[in-house]
Amino acid sequence: MKKLIVTSALSFFAITAFGQVDKLLLEQKKKDKEKSDKAITDPKAMAKSSTWLDRGKLYDEIARLYTEMDSSAALVAYDSFKKAVEVDAAKPGKVTKEAQKYLTGGTDDAGTNLGTSLVKQGAEKFQIGNYDGAIKFFNVAQEVNPKDTLAPLYGAYSAMKSNKNDVAATMMESYIDKGGKDAGNFAILAQLYRMEKQNDKALAVLDKGMKVLPESKNAFKAERVNVLLDTQRLEEAKVALKELIELEPKNAQYALNLGIINGNEATQHAAEIRKLTESSKKLAPIEKKIKEAEETEKVFNDEVKRISGLIVKQPKNADLKRQKAELETKLKENKAAWEEAKTELAQAKEEAAKLGDVSAKIAELNQKLTLARTAEKEAYNKALAADPNNYDALFNMGVFYFNEAVEMKKEIDSMDMKDYNTKGKALQGKVCGKFKQSEPYFIKAKAAKEEEQVVEILKQLEIVMKDFETNKVVCEEVK
Repeated sequence: MKKLIVTSALSFFAITAFGQVDKLLLEQKKKDKEKSDKAITDPKAMAKSSTWLDRGKLYDEIARLYTEMDSSAALVAYDSFKKAVEVDAAKPGKVTKEAQKYLTGGTDDAGTNLGTSLVKQGAEKFQIGNYDGAIKFFNVAQEVNPKDTLAPLYGAYSAMKSNKNDVAATMMESYIDKGGKDAGNFAILAQLYRMEKQNDKALAVLDKGMKVLPESKNAFKAERVNVLLDTQRLEEAKVALKELIELEPKNAQYALNLGIINGNEATQHAAEIRKLTESSKKLAPIEKKIKEAEETEKVFNDEVKRISGLIVKQPKNADLKRQKAELETKLKENKAAWEEAKTELAQAKEEAAKLGDVSAKIAELNQKLTLARTAEKEAYNKALAADPNNYDALFNMGVFYFNEAVEMKKEIDSMDMKDYNTKGKALQGKVCGKFKQSEPYFIKAKAAKEEEQVVEILKQLEIVMKDFETNKVVCEEVK
């Protein structure tokens, strides 16, 4: 599973060091802490709600100002305020009201602020790599201050750091639901859902982002394309890319991606055409094999009859008996091959029946192939118009023409001598021209970035062009 790279947004929380605190105050707080810790072990003191309220305030202050005294002071404060409410549950009073105020995000003039304390110490846990501990603080902080966006946001970061993507997604959803409006965090949530294969949720987040943050609409649209590609919703992806190209015509990547999608579709259509063509050609060789087996059987049977007649006249001729035995063996072998061919023919016919009208399907696929190739070429041209030195666009355009030349050459190679002499020779110049058409793109791609793939294909192209030169083929200019 991929890890998201998270830049900590928690650095604004300063961890107070003892050296920065007045020593007299520090010593006093230590004494106050010892007194409070002792009080909750005394049956009379621990039965008073005021003991727990004072303890909650003290530990909240420790969490905010003297954190190194107790790195979990905010949780102690939280539990103490809850205990204050619990002690007076039968007869709530002033103390209960004050404790409940702190438990629901309230503050006082002394600076008591449980929500801030929890987030601060959660941040400290994050900074030292204790992500599970940080999550615990941020979860409680959300309970104390349900409207705050900091706790769920930083809780999501902590969960991502510990590879708990489901927890991170839940917290980031909470951040957005509470009004969080950072485009990067919308994108992170979409990524989380993509990583968990929840692509519909990812799309919903991006759609929401476009409404909430219209200024980031293009970025969300681009990420939306990635989700559509993940789910193989290619037609929607193409429409979305075309919209992006219209919005940002100078962004070569959008046009490049559109070209790649169309190129992949063209490759798929070509493969399907080859498969259908091969399937349609299966019957003829099998039927020929069966016909040959029939003719062979007739020849062998006639020969057996002839030799049998000779044996009647020459019953002691061992050589004639040997010939007859060999022929009968060959008859059995031919019979077995014949039966095997019949079974093969039946299977081929069954497969052909499933395919239906192969000619119509091939015609339809050829039409789709032409459209895909046209769209691919158009997209690469747009990418190069936006960025003439874009390596990927240059390389892919070169491959486009190179592959066209390869397909044309295959057509020539499959011709028999008669067809080659009548039309094959004339096509050689066009094939040469098509290979030559790819060359400038590869040369320019190599100049932009000397990758191994472009170096190798230029070597192949050099061999091909030398072969044409040796055979005195004149390259024709092609479109």
